[in-house]
Order: sequence, then structure tokens, then C-alpha cells
Amino acid sequence: MKTIKLILLVLTIASNSYAAKISFIGPCDSKPIFKTQIKIEDEISVGAFTVKALEQNDIPFKGSEGGMNSIFNTPIGLDAMEVLSDTEMLSHGWCYSVNGVEPRVFTSNYIIEDKDEVLWWFGHARYIEGEWVSQCIPTHTIDSELFCNDK
Repeated sequence: MKTIKLILLVLTIASNSYAAKISFIGPCDSKPIFKTQIKIEDEISVGAFTVKALEQNDIPFKGSEGGMNSIFNTPIGLDAMEVLSDTEMLSHGWCYSVNGVEPRVFTSNYIIEDKDEVLWWFGHARYIEGEWVSQCIPTHTIDSELFCNDK
């Protein structure tokens, strides 16, 4: 009986340890709004992996393997911009990292493997007096009224 339990434990650990993980953090909370893991059979980019995860789980999105514009019906374009003053604004959108590192390349150009962890978060870039001064700062850190007005 101990042998059967051990075999089942090993099989469970083995099946879970060889899958890439993907999580999404929305604009209002640091906790993921969705996360899953998917076994990678062949070479796959972050973009293709993301599209696969979203489609498999019927999550609405606008984008492609090259990048995401909207996930979970987040606003895009002018609707995703916050004008703070005559000289300052925030532009919101989706950013990603792999194993805690932001690759700074299009999602279609970054190949992942099993055991990798992809994290998407809704972030913002800050524009002050004609210059972009930051990018991919998690939007949930500023408690934006544009996205989180029900708090």
C-alpha cells in the first residue's frame, strides 16, 4: 500500500512539475485574477502560450501572439489613458515577465519552456512634461479610479 501511495505521489509531482504557468494580475488587486498551467509539447512563444491559455479558458482578449491590447475586457486606446494634469498622464496596458524578468521584446519573440512562469499584469506608463518617465508599473499600486471605482 505504501508503494502505491508513493508511486501516485511521484506521478502527481511529475505531472505538475513539467508545465509552464501563467498568471494575470488586473488593475485593482495584487492577487492574480486568473492562473493556470499548461504542458508545453513543442517550442512556443510567450504570445502563443498566452493566446492558448486565454482561448482554452474562454477569457476575452484583444491581441495576438505579438502582444496583448486587452485581457478580461480592459479598456484600450484613449479609454486606457488617465489625464492627471496639463503636463502629466498615465497610459495603461498589459505587461509581462518570464520567471520574474521583463524581457523587453515582443511576446512572439520570447520562447518559453516547461517550468517557466509567465506573469501578465495591467500596468501603466507615466508621461510628465513631454517625457515618458516610467513604464509597466502595476496599476493596482495607484488605486486608479478609472478602473477601480467600486472600491
